[in-house]
Amino acid sequence: MQKFFLVTSFFLIPITLIAQTDDIEGKFKAQVKQKKIEEEANKKTDTLTTEYYKIYYIDGRIETVDTSLSITKDYKFNFTRKDNFELIKMSNVGHTYNNLGYNFSHYDYPKMGALGKHFNYFEKDDIGYYEVPTPFTELFAKSTFEQGQILDALISINFNPNYNVTLAHKGYKSLGKYVSTKSRGNQFRLSSIFNSNNDLTKVKLHFTSQNLFNDENGGLDPDSIYFFEQAPDYFVLDDSGNQIQNDDGTYEMIYYDGYLDRSRLGPNIVASGSLYSKRFFTDISRVIINKARKNTSLIFGYQYTHEYKKLNFKENRGGRFFGDFFSVDPEDKSINDLSRFILDENIFYLKSNLNKIGIIHLQFKQIKWKNSYQIESDLDLIDMLNPKQSKISINWKKDLSIFSFYFDFDNSLKDSFKSNKIELGIESNFLKNFKFAISGTQFERSPNFNFILHRSQYESYNWYNPNLSNEKISKVSLDISYKNYVSLSGEYNIIDNFTFFRESANPLLGEFDFFRRAIPNQSINEIKYYKVKLYSNIPIGKFSIINTAQYQKKDQVVELEELSAVNVPEWLTRNTIMYSSKLFNKSLDIQTGVTFNYFTKFWANIYNPLISEFVVQNYTEIGEFPRFDLFFNAKIQQTRVFIKVEHLNSSFSGYDYYSDPFTPYRDMSVRLGLVWNFFQ
Repeated sequence: MQKFFLVTSFFLIPITLIAQTDDIEGKFKAQVKQKKIEEEANKKTDTLTTEYYKIYYIDGRIETVDTSLSITKDYKFNFTRKDNFELIKMSNVGHTYNNLGYNFSHYDYPKMGALGKHFNYFEKDDIGYYEVPTPFTELFAKSTFEQGQILDALISINFNPNYNVTLAHKGYKSLGKYVSTKSRGNQFRLSSIFNSNNDLTKVKLHFTSQNLFNDENGGLDPDSIYFFEQAPDYFVLDDSGNQIQNDDGTYEMIYYDGYLDRSRLGPNIVASGSLYSKRFFTDISRVIINKARKNTSLIFGYQYTHEYKKLNFKENRGGRFFGDFFSVDPEDKSINDLSRFILDENIFYLKSNLNKIGIIHLQFKQIKWKNSYQIESDLDLIDMLNPKQSKISINWKKDLSIFSFYFDFDNSLKDSFKSNKIELGIESNFLKNFKFAISGTQFERSPNFNFILHRSQYESYNWYNPNLSNEKISKVSLDISYKNYVSLSGEYNIIDNFTFFRESANPLLGEFDFFRRAIPNQSINEIKYYKVKLYSNIPIGKFSIINTAQYQKKDQVVELEELSAVNVPEWLTRNTIMYSSKLFNKSLDIQTGVTFNYFTKFWANIYNPLISEFVVQNYTEIGEFPRFDLFFNAKIQQTRVFIKVEHLNSSFSGYDYYSDPFTPYRDMSVRLGLVWNFFQ
């Protein structure tokens, strides 16, 4: 019944609002607007530019459809369709990503957790609301590994000048080259935007249904790590298991390329994990006061979000990789950990433009969570958290001739599950073609729900920590840029009570190679983390040199038996040499070149599929392996074709490349794909 109400209200609200808009002046404006759009559509196709096709986001961003071909598009032509400079992907498409850097800017109220399953998850801020003069279609397609493909199709339709509906679906499947790494998923999005004829009432709606599924192998087992790293040359052993030494002092080797077939390497586990979700969101606003001459307005609005998530981990036959487990039936050795998370959020807001004072945005939020587990065990632990929270927010922004000032204040009214924020920033373009921004921020936030409560059939993965301290972060950031050629950014963070999962398996006893025992942990001492990032794009005729380099450092006093957290490589770099040209009377644009990626060694986190989180360890380092990608991109009208040879040097630079200490990075592969836009 609830689903029926949500779906019905999705379509009836705009229709009701249209029926209620009956003022003569508004209808006259709508007729003029409709006539203008029809005149534009009747002109030649090339006169209706992509600037007319706009995309609105909840956080205030406004973008236009961009069909150009650039190196930025090449960097974003991946599974997440974002620039993943600070991430390293796992062995298969559709799986998670490991962090090579951290961004503490996007702090919000506590989440469900299971962050490893959310890199490709469409959050509320990721949904675009299209406003198009004619129907618009976009197709994104890319090959995967062994079997399957990625297809993300979107179509936006304007039923009238004031009402647009957008349908999108992302489906993917990839078998992968390693045992138990198959991934598949379906992500449906429906969004709609409505403006009344007199532009006084605006409505944004969206509905998402997402199902993300992964086979999990927990990385390679110790024997397979050896065969992966030594391939294809192995030491010859005598009957006692010792290496045979030649007369010149070298050891006798034998060539065997069988383990270059990665499906022969053994996994630590054979399991599966999935994240299923549905979300309904609506934003209704009404202009109460609108005095154009005095540049004064007052808008009242209401937002509602209902989001449901189900996280599931299954193992047909539980082993000892995660320790001992509960079994109600002695004959049943299967593992089935199931948790559900429900969020209900109501936001009432006032937005006012007070001319000389600036724009003020006031919000009152009421948030309700429910996090529950369906686990049968002998432990006397609660299996549900059901807290509530209320918050007030004040946002202010003032634009002057060359400076812009903004202030954000967000405060929780209850002590439990709080999230507070104070931020002050200045932006300026006081010099021609230069942009400058500086900000200072303080965050305080409760840890995510899975740090506080977690239930599992595995005995050591059950905990209830109601007395965890709130994380506190103080941050200063600076950004300077000149056109699109050079940009420099930096930030300095001081972090107290950093909350993370730590690996408790003992490496001295050999447990670390055969077991995974993650437990919640908080840093005793503060952590200082800073990074500086430099980007440059230097054109030299038809050639371009694009460099992105990041230096980062972490300072932390580590007590006895404590682990060093927020581990990152000191240097992270990406360098591209590209050739661009126009062929066939400028009807074909091409770009070709090579991209070099590199990061220094560091203690990388381990992915733990049981909790879908990355876990801190200080025993094994990865890094210092170069990666070369050769690419060829082309554009014909509104179609962009991408061809890339990933990790071109994998077969001759040594098999020591990893995404986490037990999960190899990808071997050389050829990836094909395209982005195709239709303007009808």
